Amino acid sequence: MNKVIWIALVPLIILPVHGAFPAGKSARAEFSNDVFFQSDDQFTNGISFILSSSPKHSLEMTEGTPAFGRSLLGWALPEDKSLAYRESWGVGQNVQTPNNISAGDLILDDVPYIGMLGWQNTFYGFDDKDFWAVQWLLGWVGEPALGEEGQKATHEIFNAVDPEGWDNQLDFEPLLNAYFTRKHRLIDHNWYDMTITGDVAIGNFFTFVQPGLAFRFGDRPEGFIFLPDPLGRGIDYDAVLSPGRHFYGSLTFRVTHFFWALPREGNLLVSNTWTDENIIDVERDVAQAIFGLHWQSRNWGAHLTLWLSTKTVTESRLDDGTDANNNFGSIMLERRF
Repeated sequence: MNKVIWIALVPLIILPVHGAFPAGKSARAEFSNDVFFQSDDQFTNGISFILSSSPKHSLEMTEGTPAFGRSLLGWALPEDKSLAYRESWGVGQNVQTPNNISAGDLILDDVPYIGMLGWQNTFYGFDDKDFWAVQWLLGWVGEPALGEEGQKATHEIFNAVDPEGWDNQLDFEPLLNAYFTRKHRLIDHNWYDMTITGDVAIGNFFTFVQPGLAFRFGDRPEGFIFLPDPLGRGIDYDAVLSPGRHFYGSLTFRVTHFFWALPREGNLLVSNTWTDENIIDVERDVAQAIFGLHWQSRNWGAHLTLWLSTKTVTESRLDDGTDANNNFGSIMLERRF
């Protein structure tokens, strides 16, 4: 664990120290793993890095992305000089495996082996009450995603079982996804707040609709919390308006209806043995409870998040002893400059 945290810290440490100011640019490193729940199936490991621009009074003023990116997605955001507009760019890798990773044979009664690499670009506008965001994802699954190499390196760090079934991973497939998120703060008390949220994803990685409620407790910054979804599962953003010293907790409830979920249904655009012959059934409606602890100073931040979900696949169709839930934890470190 310590080695992984130090590796994740490197991109943050080397960033320039000068020029720190409230709501400036930020960089984040995320590490997610189901080792927090002594599990090793479904989503099992992910690491990503996110850069966010400083806030501007209009989307056209944000730095980083060629104009065509804004023209494709920017129309979905409202134009309001009172809002802060930012862009975020995220890159990372996710790994998924079945429960029995010591078996080298093809497993048809559990989820498939998947390595995923992707790049995300997000455009968003927000104040302390409302939040709008749009995002697109480009990536791929299959051997070029280096899932086998990533998992074996992580298991070597944790002295865990060496996975033997990567010859059966999903075939190469390019990924293209689009996302939209809307948040509105309903209650803002002096020691807690409550926000209603809604997310939509469309693409061959995930297609879903997802309503939710988010609560924060304690000394909260202005703006909205970021929950470190695995890359491709949600939107990347930094919607903090007052990044001074804060310590608070969060609790989020979400219900997701999946029209399509490649990690549990297999390849969509190409043929694959697991996709054609598996015997599992996907649960289309999945509920989540997400617990978070958040610490921020003017220049640094650390976040611990625990994700608990209901069953994502029908338990009766799984191999004996396999966990049908998809629980995991995340550590996120951030640097503001």
